[in-house]
Formats: sequence, C-alpha cells, structure tokens
Amino acid sequence: MRQLRVNGVDLAYIEQGTGAPVVFVHGAWMDLRYWEPQRQAIATQYRFIAYSLRYHGTAPWPDAGQHYSVATHSADLVACIRQLHAGPVHLVGLSSGGRLTLVALQYPDLVRSLTVLEPPMDELLVDRPEAQPVRDAWWQAFAPIDTAAHAGEAIQATKLFFELANSQGAGAFDIQPEAFRQMILDNARTVPLARAAPRPPALSCATLGGAKAPTLVVGGAQSPRYLTLINEVVVQCLPGSRLVVIPQATHLMSHQNPAAFNEALLHFLAQH
Repeated sequence: MRQLRVNGVDLAYIEQGTGAPVVFVHGAWMDLRYWEPQRQAIATQYRFIAYSLRYHGTAPWPDAGQHYSVATHSADLVACIRQLHAGPVHLVGLSSGGRLTLVALQYPDLVRSLTVLEPPMDELLVDRPEAQPVRDAWWQAFAPIDTAAHAGEAIQATKLFFELANSQGAGAFDIQPEAFRQMILDNARTVPLARAAPRPPALSCATLGGAKAPTLVVGGAQSPRYLTLINEVVVQCLPGSRLVVIPQATHLMSHQNPAAFNEALLHFLAQH
C-alpha cells in the first residue's frame, strides 16, 4: 500500500500490473480493500489502481471531516488520476462511488470507459410516477439507518444499511467473512459524515446522457428493486451503454460473485 498526496491530503492506494490503467472507486463505508477480489484478475492484463476516499480507511483524518462531500471526493479522484499519470483510465465505481465516475462529464480526456455498479442516483426516479412506490418504500426502510446515524450509533447504522442494500435480512452482516466485516467496521466512523454531507447537484437524464465514454452498468440479480430500477434508468439515459446482471449476488456483486463480475468487466474492457 502506498500514499498519494492530493489536494493537501494523503490518500492510500494500491497499484499492480501494467498496461491500460483501471481505477476502482469504492462505495460508502468501505475502502480500497473492497476491491481485493478484483486485483489479481485485473492486474494480469491491466494496471490495477484502487484507492481509499478521503476520511476512509484506517489512517487518522486530516481534519474533523467537514469537507466530506461528493465534490471533495470528485476533486480528489481527478487529482489521483493526474498524479499517477494514469489518464485516460477505465473508471469503475460502486454505489456512491459510481456517482464519482461522472467526473467523465467534466473531464472526458481523463476517462476511457465507465463501469458503474448500482449508483444511488435517486433524482433520476423523481419524474417517473411508476417508480414512486419503490422509491417511497426505500426511504421508509432507510429511516432507521438515519436515526441510528444521528444518534451516534455508527456501527448499528452500518449493519442496518448492509441488511437493506443486500436484501439478506437481519443478522446478515454478522455472518460475513471476518476481513470484510473488519473493513466495514473500520469505516463506520464515516457514517455521520456521509449522512451529514451536502447533497450533490441533481442529475437529469439529459445531463447524464452527456457522458461520451462507453459505459457498462452492473447490477446484482438479487439487489433491492430500488437499485435495479435506477440501473435501468441509467442505461436508458446513457446512449450506447449496456446492462449486465451478476447472478447469485446483491448490491455488493463484485465481492459476492467476483468470478462472474470479473469476467463481465474484463470482457467490457477488452472491447474498449
């Protein structure tokens, strides 16, 4: 693991392999360790790069967390690509990290292709009446997570979120592999920051459609309907994109079925 100085802070990253760079961006409440199931498979053919977002991982924070936002993370991502002399890159983003891949809209010269895994772009559902029952149900289910986060119960909020996003019921977090659980618990301290962060600017389908990079949208076959519905809308908005559904997996499909995910990703990268 190495350190990269960007925008006045040090970010941890890991790099392996040679060739066209593939940059992996993790989701909320995790860090670069999430992408370990992808590292060896990608590094055999490409330059694998994964980094931990600001405030994530186990290092001390550079401040009290007041700069936690999509804008901060996006600026850090752009700086990482430039500092590593990596652009244009194949950019892969999970969940909230999937929203960060949209730096491709502002910096098309830095991005060769996009792979987004169930990005929580809720605003794409606002003007779709058929989506409202699903959307309402999701936010009702999310309420206990916010309650726990506001009460300072970060670990409880983390466990509840895992159960909601992965459709695996109560206690699902506690039966995950130890290394995975430890990574999530190490990042539970970011929960209050993430829930208090300013909402990013709303995206419209038209704005999203301005992304010119070839795009692969990936979902889990057993993911919550709310997330799969957003995936379907993203594909409709992005011209030339395509959807791949990973079997026997939910929201964290790249970790739950890495063989199928890696195969789909490598196939897509080989085309671009």
